[in-house]
Amino acid sequence: MYKLLIVDDEKEIREGLAAWPWETLGLESAGSCAHGLEALQFIAETPVDIVLTDIRMPFMDGVALMEALSRDYPFIHVIILSGYNDFDYTKKAIQHGASDYLLKPVQHEALTSTFAQLVLKLNERKQTEHRLRVLQRKEQMLAKVLRQDFLRRLFQHYMYPDDLEQGSSEGEVLLEGTNFTVACYRLDRIHLFKRNVSEREMRLLTFALDNILQDIWEARGLGYHLVDRDTAQFMLLSASEDPLPDFSAVIRQLQRYIGLFKSTISAGIGRTVERPADIYISAQTACETLAATADEASIARYEETFAGERLRAIPQAQGRQDVPLPATGEGGGHDGLLLKKAKQYIRENYNRSLTLKEVAEHVHLSQSHLSALFKKKGETYLKYLTSIRMQKAMELLADPAMKVYEVVERVGYSDPAYFSELFKKYTGQSPHKYRGS
Repeated sequence: MYKLLIVDDEKEIREGLAAWPWETLGLESAGSCAHGLEALQFIAETPVDIVLTDIRMPFMDGVALMEALSRDYPFIHVIILSGYNDFDYTKKAIQHGASDYLLKPVQHEALTSTFAQLVLKLNERKQTEHRLRVLQRKEQMLAKVLRQDFLRRLFQHYMYPDDLEQGSSEGEVLLEGTNFTVACYRLDRIHLFKRNVSEREMRLLTFALDNILQDIWEARGLGYHLVDRDTAQFMLLSASEDPLPDFSAVIRQLQRYIGLFKSTISAGIGRTVERPADIYISAQTACETLAATADEASIARYEETFAGERLRAIPQAQGRQDVPLPATGEGGGHDGLLLKKAKQYIRENYNRSLTLKEVAEHVHLSQSHLSALFKKKGETYLKYLTSIRMQKAMELLADPAMKVYEVVERVGYSDPAYFSELFKKYTGQSPHKYRGS
């Protein structure tokens, strides 16, 4: 059976639709939600095939929900519940790919006919296409997990250069420039009255924050964000020379969702550092500044909060030396054969998320050993993987029928902006300019 999610801010309508005999149409009611944000959180945890949603709802209406679903879950079919006065909204929803719409109050015959046609359409989809979408979704989810894991380590402690390079590549994080600043934010209500916040509300708040920050921070190229699922605190990383205006603007933009968060927002801005390896210092000083700030709805800077104090020494990690390996060429010796096998595996699997750990396990080596083998040849694992992907991207861009975002997916990336920056560094041109040259 196909799984159906019902989204409507009116409790009576939700309960009425949930009680409908969906099984007679080959459907199963997976659950119901009161608005679009709650629906997105539900879908992130429970896969569904169809969404039946109202057009007018608080926090996120049906059109905004459609936009998010078409971007992140294009395989989900949406049917809109619309009133006679909502025709403009309905047109926008159809433009975003709504399968159909039903007018309120819903008539039994119309509902049965609409869903019967949709189920027939779903049954006609090829199984291979379905599997492809599932794989693509898993790739996107893996890329997001890798990015969050890398940012968490980046904010918590010093990272060795090799780990920094590897983690930034796997998480698709660009760390260029000489000005890195972290800001730490809190929802004051959660900070003061956390015991009164249910687990369900906390999950919704952190999920909403994650999605909103993706749109107002990362999608605008301002940097990267990380949300703490336990406290709803979040951190923003900026590489701007003057990040204060951007950090302040985030609070103003989040105030539009005051009905959801029910809280003022405070921020602490950390010390600016020059190297990616020192970003953890900025993160720690940002958290210290925020912790020292008792005022609600305020923005405090590290230099002002701790003016006149000596900066507490944060221990720097000692340099690490890899165990030297015998000098063997790629074409000779046991290590040479293993390196050749590793490169072959990379050429066969470059078109998906591929980590050094996976390649090392394939050739039965440790990550450090395989990394050292690449270095003995004057290159690194990442440079070799990137060169393979860029060469293939150049070939694909020669086909005018191939969209740039399709090229991005074909060569193993999930973030078009990250791909564009790498491609420009590799070729000296953006993907669009390269295609036009």
